[in-house]
Amino acid sequence: MMTDNPEEAMNFGELLALIGEQQRRLTVLESAFSSLTFCLDERAGQLLVHHLTLEAQNQNHDEQLQQHFARLAQALQKPAAVPPVEPAS
Repeated sequence: MMTDNPEEAMNFGELLALIGEQQRRLTVLESAFSSLTFCLDERAGQLLVHHLTLEAQNQNHDEQLQQHFARLAQALQKPAAVPPVEPAS
């Protein structure tokens, strides 16, 4: 990638640092999203899985993105099969 202003160009170390930071942020988002599903009631969880399944079939997405949507839908269906834990009295 060429830039008109070489002072604004990233060096390789800066690029690796940026990629590492983005990976950490993505890990936090994935963790938060996964735990969010435990806060949903059964109907909301089913709607979320249904929406993700539709996104997995969306031809406007490339094949890899469709696969990611499908995997996420499958991963969210698995915890739904486990009965919720009742709080201790």
